[in-house]
Amino acid sequence: MPAEKRAAGLQAIILYKLAKSLFELLVSFLALVLLWQGAEAGAATLAQVLLDHVTRTWALQIATILVLAGTAGHVKIAAIAAFGDAVLSAVEGMALRAGRTWAPWLVVIATGALLPFELLELVQRPGLARITLFVLNLGVVLYLLAGVTREQREKHKIAPPPPVDRQQSGP
Repeated sequence: MPAEKRAAGLQAIILYKLAKSLFELLVSFLALVLLWQGAEAGAATLAQVLLDHVTRTWALQIATILVLAGTAGHVKIAAIAAFGDAVLSAVEGMALRAGRTWAPWLVVIATGALLPFELLELVQRPGLARITLFVLNLGVVLYLLAGVTREQREKHKIAPPPPVDRQQSGP
């Protein structure tokens, strides 16, 4: 489907998925560099650079997380997870861009499957980033579900259910 004929919402989802993929590839690459240089020493160096150049409260929190989570095992898991999600996001974005009929379903299933975990994280530790991510992913799922449902109705000529007349009186 040509780009000019795609809905703006679908274009935004494609851009989001492809940008997310590139960002996660970068994170995966940085994690591999960190492993190559020694995860613990690299995490400590990153934490120190952050503390030297940023004076905000969140910088101390991130530096602490880097030092605590910067073990070789954690960094390997992060690199694998980031790479795997980057590949999935790239497939989702390119399939949507190519107009594959199964692409919206892939995105709905892959994104929707993680919504309960995101909601749990949001309830346990609310924050602007978690709220934004949850709302964004929920919006993607609902938008694509609405589009797929609309396409299926048009394809199979399924009429929407008739409205219920609630003004009729009983027997």
